[in-house]
Amino acid sequence: MAAAGEWELVVRGSKKGKSTTVTNGKLNKEEKRQFIQNAPRITATGGIESGGSGKENRKPKSPKSSGGPKKKKADKKNGSDGPHQPGTLEEAVRRLSVSQMQNLLDVVMSRFRDSPLIWLKDLASYLNVRVNPVHTPDPAFRGHPPGFPVSLMSTDVKKLLLDTVGGCSDNVLAAFHKHCVTAMVQEQVKGLGVAGYKLFIQILALHQPQVGVVNLPYYCELRHNLQSQTPACLSLLWAVGQSGLDDFTVGLRVWLELMMPVIGLKNYSGYVVEYGGMVFGSGGGGSAGACGDVLGVRQFFSIFDFTWISSTSLPKHIQRQLYALYPKVKTTAFSSKPEVTLRNFFPSFLRRVDPNVSHSLKTELLTCLVQCLTQDPQCWCVWSQLYLKHLPQSATLLQHLGQEWEVLGQSLRMQVREAREAVEGFDRSNYQLAHKVHAVAGVREAMEATQVLLTHMRKSAKAKSSAPRFIKLVGILLVAAIIWDVRSAGSFSGSRMGLTVERLGVIPYLEAFGRASKTAFIRLYRWCAVNLPVVYGRGCELAGPYLLLLVEKAGTVWGYCWGALETAASYIPVAKQQFETSLPGVSAAAGHYGSLVWSWLQAGYLSVRDVSSPYFSQAHQYLLTRVFIGPLAPEKIQEHLVGAFDYVSQILINLHTGLVSALNDTKTR
Repeated sequence: MAAAGEWELVVRGSKKGKSTTVTNGKLNKEEKRQFIQNAPRITATGGIESGGSGKENRKPKSPKSSGGPKKKKADKKNGSDGPHQPGTLEEAVRRLSVSQMQNLLDVVMSRFRDSPLIWLKDLASYLNVRVNPVHTPDPAFRGHPPGFPVSLMSTDVKKLLLDTVGGCSDNVLAAFHKHCVTAMVQEQVKGLGVAGYKLFIQILALHQPQVGVVNLPYYCELRHNLQSQTPACLSLLWAVGQSGLDDFTVGLRVWLELMMPVIGLKNYSGYVVEYGGMVFGSGGGGSAGACGDVLGVRQFFSIFDFTWISSTSLPKHIQRQLYALYPKVKTTAFSSKPEVTLRNFFPSFLRRVDPNVSHSLKTELLTCLVQCLTQDPQCWCVWSQLYLKHLPQSATLLQHLGQEWEVLGQSLRMQVREAREAVEGFDRSNYQLAHKVHAVAGVREAMEATQVLLTHMRKSAKAKSSAPRFIKLVGILLVAAIIWDVRSAGSFSGSRMGLTVERLGVIPYLEAFGRASKTAFIRLYRWCAVNLPVVYGRGCELAGPYLLLLVEKAGTVWGYCWGALETAASYIPVAKQQFETSLPGVSAAAGHYGSLVWSWLQAGYLSVRDVSSPYFSQAHQYLLTRVFIGPLAPEKIQEHLVGAFDYVSQILINLHTGLVSALNDTKTR
């Protein structure tokens, strides 16, 4: 650093390469011309071209000039010490000295007291010079845990950086984050080390994740200019993506706006899918409303279309990872008040139901459409408005509803009225279209599917309404008949009901049961009134301390179990992510094939039922006309059963009478 009042400018135009000290920051005409000529320029592709690209730079260089001397200059510029330069990133980070960093901060703070941005820039430059290993690490640190390389830092160094960052405002941190990302990209384009900038960017992400998305439009434009330079672009994606590892909303926004536009490029698709897995694998810490604002209809369907249509250009393992990630994306998009938001997704799903799509995509579209119809009743009104515009797609959905109605009828029990009104409206529209001169595509299929669905709806409504109404009607008629019978006779004993009960010999048993119940109740009440207070007091005296100790121990055990559950729950996402990483797409494939097996079993059951129902009806008719006739006729069997019941009742009455008479004889003796 130059003395106060002077700035040092290094001019490379001279042959000797000497530096020139400029007093008071003023340059003469020759120095200005050399400075402009040697200044770096940004190319149209986003690259950085060194200055002085005149005729001498277009001449082919000799092998001697491109050898060792150039390497030495680069090493000097990076601040390396030749043989003392660290070989790996781990060694370079371990060499960081807290005392040197504190001394640098003290000097800069004393000179620029009210400029925290300058403190941070000098500290970042110092880090980038010191952390400069010989072996350049991967630009996105693939193969390392998410906290790498900050996890290599000592506690003292990390505390110093966090304390320095913590004393700055959000505006300063956002500007510094932009400076670090820009400087990192520029240095990497030149072929220089940028590990120090990445360390500071990760420290910023740990302290304040929101600063990473303040300049997100600028980062998106920078990514667009760097797409042809893979290492620098990967470093950019990694650096901005660090802000979203601990904040789900920030990570979702970075993934959608910065990374998804390059998912189709083979150099970036693997990292983009891997980052999405890290963001959604964290459990989604953001609120449902915030996630709904970030992952809207347009963003969701861009992911949907790429996953199901355009992902065939990706390698197979990345394609499997993307399929495994899609259910989490759908859950996040639908979880923000599905009862009012699914109506916005329904038109886009319906428009994509094309007869020429693959079976898996068609199944997914129909599943999502059914989910919209069952969770958001307003989707039926939206479908009514789109029915004529998307008639072939609506016919396909109606056919699916008709095939799955036995299962879907239970899910639609709260929207039965809306569903039936919508389907009846579809039927009227089909009738009007069928009588037109020009045939409309999909009308015949829609008419057949609508008739089948209406038949299922009517059967379900009849089955649900007939049984409860019949039971209620029978109960009301029985109660009314008994009341009318008793009031007509004037008393229960004189009514037909009473006479029937008396003829069956049940009244003596009922009277005996009533007297015994009354006596037992009186005795139990008297015993409880005398003994319960004594027993309660004695029980509290003896068992009270043990119960309190038991409650205390139970609370301790519950706390231990709860802590163990929380500990286990913290490992579940890690284990789940490890399982998905080891066997990507297994859970999604199992669900897909399970649904296929279930639909196959259901279709088989329906086909067997349809085939066997004529035979069952013939068997029923045969039994009625050939078997249950004569002595086995239903009325004969009923007559025999009534006679047997009367005979058994008479035997029981005689047995009771004999027992009573025997007891009376015993008492008289």
